Amino acid sequence: MYQKLNPIRSRKHLMYVASKPCIICGGIDVQSAHIRYSGAGMGMKPCDVFSVPLCIEHHREQHTKNEKMFWILYAINPIARAIGLALESPDKKVRERVYEYFRTDTYRKFFDL
Repeated sequence: MYQKLNPIRSRKHLMYVASKPCIICGGIDVQSAHIRYSGAGMGMKPCDVFSVPLCIEHHREQHTKNEKMFWILYAINPIARAIGLALESPDKKVRERVYEYFRTDTYRKFFDL
């Protein structure tokens, strides 16, 4: 799958993501939502780099639908949004992980919906 590197866990980054408005409706009661199809494997939580801000309603909806179809429905590329947030993260290890993905050309796989 996509995540060949060990997944990063960063409370600081998740709090940063949750401080942003929902990327679908702009709501402010937000949670950090992991993008499950980013390659962690069944039953495994993806790297925190692959998280975006979703309000509680949209986060719940994300978990009840086929995730790729969920993002297509809203015409959003969540990987691009997550990488953008990761590059602005207050956590240096998160920013460094994005550079590792780009250095190894791993990023190309993330942009296919």
